[in-house]
Amino acid sequence: MTDHCQELKQLMEKIYHDRGFDFREYKESTLVRRLDSRMRARGVKTYADYACVLDRDSSEYNKLFDALTIKVTSFFRDDVAFKALEEVVLPLLIHRGAETQRRLSIWTAGCATGQEPYSIAILLLELLGVEIEQWNITILGTDIDPTALKSARDGIFTNNEVENIRPEWLKKYFIAEKRGFCVQPVLGHLVTFETHNMVSDPPYRDLDLLVCRNVIIYFNTALQARVLKAFHEGLKGGGLLLLGKAETPVGPASTLFVCMDSKAKVYRKL
Repeated sequence: MTDHCQELKQLMEKIYHDRGFDFREYKESTLVRRLDSRMRARGVKTYADYACVLDRDSSEYNKLFDALTIKVTSFFRDDVAFKALEEVVLPLLIHRGAETQRRLSIWTAGCATGQEPYSIAILLLELLGVEIEQWNITILGTDIDPTALKSARDGIFTNNEVENIRPEWLKKYFIAEKRGFCVQPVLGHLVTFETHNMVSDPPYRDLDLLVCRNVIIYFNTALQARVLKAFHEGLKGGGLLLLGKAETPVGPASTLFVCMDSKAKVYRKL
């Protein structure tokens, strides 16, 4: 192992032991690219020197986590995926639920500032209409970044952030105010947010649908397989998994799911 790689490994170990955030099995190319921006900002050229910066200035950890965590999200991001949710996935789950106890449990892992779970809540409100009052629905959004989750709970979004929402839905589910658009209580009551690390924390259980898009692509192959195995354990029999468009179950995890829609990246638990 080169000195460069050894220093990177040692830095990731330091971050894990100092703050409990585990980036040790992220793809090296992702780590190098995101770390370089912070190292340039602090005027250091080696990972060992950057470790000294973290020791001297604890506030640098917050800036580092902002650089390393993935926050790219938007309402109804990826038309293909949300068309599948609206026309196939959620109607199927509603049909199943109507035949049992009218319960739905949905987890969106790595939800950043919350646009994804709020988007799913809008679809359910539209699909169920007034009947939604007769259902027990849980939509849980999780992330490792408490700052992003605070924004999600606040539920206030700028004009640019709501531009992908259909005008009639924006009027129906959001309140226009000076700071932007705030989610209506009918929408906010459906979604809860919690801090959760999918790498190290146990999965949530008894799930009908698990949405984790554009997150595991940053993990190495071994970590992807472990996380997908945990997702498999969290889903009910026949539960559905929605991944990002460049993601697919790998290694041993490829035998845990069957693909229902290769374009929308919808998988069913085996």
